[in-house]
Amino acid sequence: MEIQITQRQLRVSELLRQKIADILLRGNIHDKNLSRYSITVSQVIVSPDLKSGKVFVSFLGEKNSDQILKDLNNYAFKIQKQVGNNLRLKRTPKLKFFIDDSFDNAAKINKSINSISDIDSLR
Repeated sequence: MEIQITQRQLRVSELLRQKIADILLRGNIHDKNLSRYSITVSQVIVSPDLKSGKVFVSFLGEKNSDQILKDLNNYAFKIQKQVGNNLRLKRTPKLKFFIDDSFDNAAKINKSINSISDIDSLR
């Protein structure tokens, strides 16, 4: 089964990513816990009906990423409200935050490839 992603979904996803990143960068959340961290919004995926959005984030060098993610999801409605005030959309998608582990996965794959090439060089 192939999933079709429309141009509209891509356009709204990118607008949301930029606006959420801007809100987090400027510290418009007014939460002392979240304002201490460097949060990167890597991707937003919206549903075909544009009612919900998955926001993928990563944290620079943070060990307690689960707590940061929990705090973000607690403030998701406030972030969603700020996004809605700044974008001209009929309705703002309901946001849910997830940890983006694609960089960690890429590093593991790269390490595996390097270890294979190191073994080959020993032969």
